[in-house]
Amino acid sequence: MPTNTVLSLSSFNKLVTDIRGLITGGRQEAQRATNNALISTYWKVGERIISENLTENAGYGDAVMDKLAESLDIDRSTLVRSVQFAKAYPRGVPQNDLTWSHYRLLLTVQNDKERRFYQDQAEKNNWTREQLAKAIETEVVVDPNKKPTKQLKRPTGGPFIYRAEILKVIDGDTLLVRLDLGFQVLKDQRIRLAEIDTPSLKEDGGPEALEYVQTQMAKAKVVTIHTIKIDIYGRYVGHVFYSMNGDDDWEKVFTKGNWLNQELAERGHRL
Repeated sequence: MPTNTVLSLSSFNKLVTDIRGLITGGRQEAQRATNNALISTYWKVGERIISENLTENAGYGDAVMDKLAESLDIDRSTLVRSVQFAKAYPRGVPQNDLTWSHYRLLLTVQNDKERRFYQDQAEKNNWTREQLAKAIETEVVVDPNKKPTKQLKRPTGGPFIYRAEILKVIDGDTLLVRLDLGFQVLKDQRIRLAEIDTPSLKEDGGPEALEYVQTQMAKAKVVTIHTIKIDIYGRYVGHVFYSMNGDDDWEKVFTKGNWLNQELAERGHRL
């Protein structure tokens, strides 16, 4: 028959410590399981979209992605990143404790070797998302002989330079603009900022990036856009230059005006 036992203060404190440890461990395990399930889902979504070969027809693929995002009530950039994720890790989801926020940043690193380096460092040092972002932003050196660079290379010429009107800032790295093609010909076109990747509006940092671009474009009196290519979704990829002085010539803005791409790169949104 059990006997009544009175816990000593030290025994009670140990009991509290043990139970707190069990609860904390359980919560962490549940969080890891949820995180792993989320990342696995994104990978499967990306793989499923890739299986349809949408990128073979850029315009059609772009339209399907827009419709998918609307039908699923999900941000379009999340679907795009899911595709990027599946392409970057074709063998499946890596087994580690990194979060989707970590991988979103890793996907901005185009070189496979460098991406692996940052991934290994984040795992080894238990980097937070902010620490990883800082490492990528400041270009922690992968190759000892490689010098870190923060400055993007400013375009110096080319035939595709237009005066433009900003119609809408869609998110931190995508704008809807009206291009002046000359001879009184205007064209509405979606522009994806070259070498820039901001978080989606539903992710940390996304609304802030959007607000920054909206604020700068609201102040802009003259906008010049230099396009360099069309991406797989039919969007023009280019650089945006602007001036808050309405007297500036649009060609002068291209050579000496504020450079939106560089400003976003300095804010940690470099591709």
